[in-house]
Amino acid sequence: MPETIQVSREQFEHLKQCLPAVTREHLMAVYGISETTWTKLRTGVPIKSSTFERMLARAPTNVLQAIAQIGNSPSDAAKAA
Repeated sequence: MPETIQVSREQFEHLKQCLPAVTREHLMAVYGISETTWTKLRTGVPIKSSTFERMLARAPTNVLQAIAQIGNSPSDAAKAA
């Protein structure tokens, strides 16, 4: 079973701020994720750590800094498991 991470509500809000609109096209262009993954993030369902890492690799610097201050990176989640 793949490692998963639950993204906090605060992290989700930071990720959401970078989207011009929450559409299939923008989700794929900005973060490389599907609407299904976005729904999981929005509702607090865990996603694969590799998916979250891919999102962070594509995220703007200001979002990365905000998320880093919050914590709960994929490596933090792996340590807690």
